[in-house]
Amino acid sequence: MEMITSVHPWGSFSRLNQYMQQLPHAVLVVDQAGRIVEVNEVLLRVTGYSRDECIGCSFDHILPWTGTMEELHHKLLKSEADTELEWLDRYGRAGKTTAMILSLEAPSPVYLIHFFQLTKDLNTSLNHRMVTQLTSEINLGVVVLNTEARIVEISQMACRILGVERMQILQQHIDQAFMGIPEEHRLIQRELLEGVKMQNKATSWTNDNQRYELLVDSNTLHDESGKIVGAYVIFKDVTNLRSFEQKIERSDRLAMIGQIAAGTAHEIRNPLTSIKGFLQMFLHSFTESGMEREKTYTEIMLTEINRINALVSEFLLLSKPRDVQYQLVDLNVVFDEILPIVQSEGLLHGIDVDYPSANQLPMVVGDTELLKQVFLNICKNGIEAMGNEGKLTISHSIDKEGDRISIDIRDTGPGIPGYIIDKIFDPFFTTKEEGTGLGLSVCQKIVHDIGGQIRVSSKGYGTTFHILLSYL
Repeated sequence: MEMITSVHPWGSFSRLNQYMQQLPHAVLVVDQAGRIVEVNEVLLRVTGYSRDECIGCSFDHILPWTGTMEELHHKLLKSEADTELEWLDRYGRAGKTTAMILSLEAPSPVYLIHFFQLTKDLNTSLNHRMVTQLTSEINLGVVVLNTEARIVEISQMACRILGVERMQILQQHIDQAFMGIPEEHRLIQRELLEGVKMQNKATSWTNDNQRYELLVDSNTLHDESGKIVGAYVIFKDVTNLRSFEQKIERSDRLAMIGQIAAGTAHEIRNPLTSIKGFLQMFLHSFTESGMEREKTYTEIMLTEINRINALVSEFLLLSKPRDVQYQLVDLNVVFDEILPIVQSEGLLHGIDVDYPSANQLPMVVGDTELLKQVFLNICKNGIEAMGNEGKLTISHSIDKEGDRISIDIRDTGPGIPGYIIDKIFDPFFTTKEEGTGLGLSVCQKIVHDIGGQIRVSSKGYGTTFHILLSYL
């Protein structure tokens, strides 16, 4: 094989990386200092290294050459016959392969090393073809571990749900891949290799952007002698189905509350109005007479009556259909009007309020006043959850395919425990001593009534509410 050198004006290093991943044989890129700067998936599979174990290391970890990269390049250029190079895998096992080195400008000079005999198996069996199909095309999350608890295969859907990059996680140990997440909360656990099996286990998983409802199956893999050689996890995203079931259940509860509220709200308000009127008269008399103790008691009673009135108002808002005024709403104006309120609330609690999306938000279809109520409620909940320190961030992201904008309100509080996160939108569910448990239910109803969605994600070190609205 003739060894050649070439200079190629790659527009960006990402284009070079895309080219490498499409090749059927192993490839690595080495800089002039002899450090590995990129590898392709075939090389990782053949050598058993993870990407993190390769990047930044000396090339002699894989090519046991005692000289410099430039000297190796010149040696191959002078050779007239096919040249074989020795290579090492992660376990120190050696092999030989024909190789070629290209000198590239990408944009700084690098060496692209091709290992022609380290290739994908083109005569793949039917079983292997099925595995390839499962991991690349079928809408399933698939993760395969070897006996060292390293990830040797992962599907594209699993990468999306777990919030990881395929090339970054292949050949990594699960402790490294999911560093920072307590083992009991990991979707992929070491117990799999000890024979722990799951079948249609319902579980929740939250990455940085979204929460998923999953059905999980797992089992061990054995060789012909029955020895465990690995394990697999397969999961199916049933978020939409679970969300639909929850909406039906919540709708039934709201319908029942609506019947109660419609029949009792006015009957409660009428006597409250009379009681409040007489108490205001008493308050006036006590003030004039200097009866401070009686005045204090009366003020407390009036405060509690106002709380009851507010609760009845939320009952009515939650139960009966509202005459929503659909119109184009400028979210920039909405946040300009509520931000002073949110910032003053944050100041009282020692909370910083960050609004990086200022003047960047599009127009949406909705009701201005109701949207203000939703954003204020969620911002105040986040501020209260953080105690006396933390940061509230109001940002956004746009789903161009779905023509929706997500307003993301994130706090840095303790997060929402997994065992109650499914209940936070339920009427009357609250963790506050003086809460009514209707605030988030009302917010959800408002957002649903204008055709949007509201989601929550929490990993135990902060909570993010995502309010998704149609935009123009």
